[in-house]
Amino acid sequence: MDELFPEALPSGTVIGSWKLEDCAGYGTYGAVYRAHRVGKTEGPPVALKLARYPGDERFIREAGLLSRLQHPHVPRLLDSGSWKRGRARNEHPYLVMQWVEGLRLYAWAEQQPRTPLQILRVLSQVARALESLHARRGLHRDVKGENILVTPEGRAFLMDFGCGTWAGAAPLTDGILAPGTRPYRSPQSLRFQWDHRHSATSHYEATPSDDVYALGVTAYRLCTGAYPLPPFPPGEEEHGQQEKLMPSGRHDFLRPELEALILRMLSDRPQDRGSATELAEAMEALTATHVAQAVRRRKGWPYLVLPLAAGLLVLISLNLNLERFRASPSSLRDGGTGGVADAAVADPPASGDKPEPEVRGLSLDIPQEPLPGQRRPPCLRSQTSIRGGCWIEIKAAPPCEEGSYAWKDACYVPAPAPRRSSTSDSP
Repeated sequence: MDELFPEALPSGTVIGSWKLEDCAGYGTYGAVYRAHRVGKTEGPPVALKLARYPGDERFIREAGLLSRLQHPHVPRLLDSGSWKRGRARNEHPYLVMQWVEGLRLYAWAEQQPRTPLQILRVLSQVARALESLHARRGLHRDVKGENILVTPEGRAFLMDFGCGTWAGAAPLTDGILAPGTRPYRSPQSLRFQWDHRHSATSHYEATPSDDVYALGVTAYRLCTGAYPLPPFPPGEEEHGQQEKLMPSGRHDFLRPELEALILRMLSDRPQDRGSATELAEAMEALTATHVAQAVRRRKGWPYLVLPLAAGLLVLISLNLNLERFRASPSSLRDGGTGGVADAAVADPPASGDKPEPEVRGLSLDIPQEPLPGQRRPPCLRSQTSIRGGCWIEIKAAPPCEEGSYAWKDACYVPAPAPRRSSTSDSP
């Protein structure tokens, strides 16, 4: 047993009442294994998180924090204990939690394009988890995309409470700031660190607004693929701070309301960010609005389709009537029983007779707005600007052929938009 290490235990190792299957990953302080209760392999697995260092008090505090939480978007704590390793019988704490099958938040977003509705749902679920934590006077202190899992059904879980704490818990670190991830730290914490950089006893007291700010950074990173601008350097005037504007490009699909919520969470003033409860309610209200709009669009589709269907029936009827008038006299006289062979041997028209003009059908007018994929002005010299789009005139007069549009006694086809050059580097 001396050669066994917490991050490299073989499958089948028994820890307490749990039998390990495989290692799901490990970090600086712990390793996570998929496991089952001994003798019960038919049920769902659990996540066993084992400390890499003996006597790590972070695990004890994490167990204390999770035991205070019962929330649908936080993994349930099922068991805790310690594993004795080696001849020295060093005790490595472990936690047993609900297994969550899913992707890390940013990987989930990269898997396929996500809609504002999906993003709002996930963020509101994380905000509700923070609401429950803050209501119990607890703090996560490491909210970020890597600590949020999203299941295939779109359910979000706030994970890894190893940096968390609660009111009255003994501090475990002597540094100015508690353990965390720098891009997600609030402006207040970074300024405090700067202002007290020469102090050996100062310690920043985090608040729920720090978790909210970290959620804002997470949302910003989720929607833009980048981190927001850092807080202005200590000593500069606040009015000289650059605004955390959303960069152009990837976020273009966002609604202004969602963008405003993200920027609200990134407010420099903690009191302007709002509580986790307020943000969750705002996100859920936006979600309900999105759903209601989608339902109205679905309910409204018959009103769009029915007129088109009616028009199609009229066209079919007109074509059938025209075909009857164009039919040969013999086919009319015999009640329409003339076959294909009869038509094949019909007498050609005399050279002096004028052939009957072909019926082209109904012309389509140029639409009020440009078509998808159509070039917008400025148009090329060979093109004509009509109703906000570029059109190419063809040598024909209305009624126009299929695929072309009528405009002032001429026929046109839409000019295609120019292809954009790729901005990606060559592999």
